[in-house]
Amino acid sequence: MAELSSTPPLVEGHSGDVIRSGPPLPGPNMTPLPLTAAQPGSAAAPVPASITASTPKGDDRSVYSSGRGRATIFSFVFLLLLPFFVSLPVMISMRIASGHYDSTPGLAMLALGFAAIMLLVLAELLFSIRARIALGETAVKLTLPSGRGLVPMLRYHSHEIPYSEIVAVETRREIYGGALAPVMLRGARIVTKKDGNVQLGYLNEANVDPAFPYAEIASKIAKRAGIEVNDRGAVHRKVTNKFMGLQGLVDGANGIDEATIADLNRRHAHVVYALIACLVLLVGAGIVADLLADQDPVAYQSAPASSPKKK
Repeated sequence: MAELSSTPPLVEGHSGDVIRSGPPLPGPNMTPLPLTAAQPGSAAAPVPASITASTPKGDDRSVYSSGRGRATIFSFVFLLLLPFFVSLPVMISMRIASGHYDSTPGLAMLALGFAAIMLLVLAELLFSIRARIALGETAVKLTLPSGRGLVPMLRYHSHEIPYSEIVAVETRREIYGGALAPVMLRGARIVTKKDGNVQLGYLNEANVDPAFPYAEIASKIAKRAGIEVNDRGAVHRKVTNKFMGLQGLVDGANGIDEATIADLNRRHAHVVYALIACLVLLVGAGIVADLLADQDPVAYQSAPASSPKKK
């Protein structure tokens, strides 16, 4: 009778099924699984160390590059404009050979502007394909344009810089132009023991490229190298020096403070407001002229040509 008393009692469920209550009976493959989340009325059981060790850890490397969509769009635009660009020299040469010189200078100016546009599209296409920054555990790998300035050049250099070789990570704001059209660029570079200065790139503070946020990349590189980002302030530079690759001013020379930058932005805002006001006045004058022409159409008609007198 002792064996019968140890048997768990039977309980009838709501659906009429018989359910055996009490602890589970011993048997093969009856080891309970550990709880991974807290259930109502019970505390969550700790996850075994074997399961935690088998969980893959995330990769510590960060990669910055342009997406495929960006490269596809620039490829499509370049291939779309290429036939028209190639036909312009043929048209100019044919007009010169046939002796039509009246509109050839204008066509030549159009060809020069078209060539500048094609160069910009080609530079952006190469940048979207080749530019890449990979932050590894021990070194940073860079494939970036070798030129200076906001617009990427056609030549590229690749670097692999160990974090132990990095002496400093520097950023600087460079201001171009005056009150009419000031442009503010934020540049970032790496100073190494062997290669000297390695330029990361420039970003427009008013329109940051999400694919290459150079300020964020410089901060991550400095953190991995165990140093702080050195902000060298702001300087005023010339556009000709930037695009011709000339060396900038000496460090600390011609530096400007935040008050000067704020004054420059305020004067630029005044210039923009003045241009908008002029545009509104011109549009208003045109509308008034059209209304007056509708009210008095005879005043705007040319006098009829006089018939020739009979001899």
